[in-house]
Amino acid sequence: MRLLVVDFDSFFPLPQDPHHPQAPLYAWAQFETPYYLLEAWEERALAFLLRGLPLPQARGWEGFWRRFAFVEGAVLYYADSNALAFHPRVREGVREVVLFDAHHDAGYRPLGEEPACDDWMVFYARQGARLRVFYPPWRDPALEPEPQVPVERVFDPGGAVPGLFHRAFLCRSGAFVPPWADPAFFALLEEAPLPKVALEPLAPRPLDLEALRRRVREEGFALRFLERLRGGGRPLP
Repeated sequence: MRLLVVDFDSFFPLPQDPHHPQAPLYAWAQFETPYYLLEAWEERALAFLLRGLPLPQARGWEGFWRRFAFVEGAVLYYADSNALAFHPRVREGVREVVLFDAHHDAGYRPLGEEPACDDWMVFYARQGARLRVFYPPWRDPALEPEPQVPVERVFDPGGAVPGLFHRAFLCRSGAFVPPWADPAFFALLEEAPLPKVALEPLAPRPLDLEALRRRVREEGFALRFLERLRGGGRPLP
């Protein structure tokens, strides 16, 4: 059984050079809690809007599914957290995992008893599955610690991926990808040529960007002053 796993954060490029002028704007804490899934993104959006910068967007997801061939009867499971890639309905009989992700998800800290978004690949290794990660071209794998289990790690070369897949899983990774990219995520989900099964409730996250833009227009000076006091990146003009 061959499983395709796709993490939407692979379509959301981040600066890899710490000296990049916008790198401080992407210094985001990432935890799968309600605050980091939604509320934290308001302040992060303001950091861009205050500088007159466009909000970063997901890129390169269009036409993605055309690269794969699936067996008859294959199903796409989806969720917010990549931890659910090891859900009982997803993992049954899997002998190979092919992951498209900006992270190897093969362990970054001491393991818990249950799979988490950053170590679920370890649990597949324990059941004897072969593991492969395709990093997006923008990602620098040297920024990641070594996996805790054997994983083949390569850059995504693009084009058709050889072989058939028996099952697929897609996650949004809402702690890593902002709400304003949700329309792209749901468009990617809709384009998948497979029956779809939700493993947890998933809907577009509410974020009133127009209200944030009004705040910038109406309170710009005060917001700039507060951000400088907090040390929020480079000084604002």
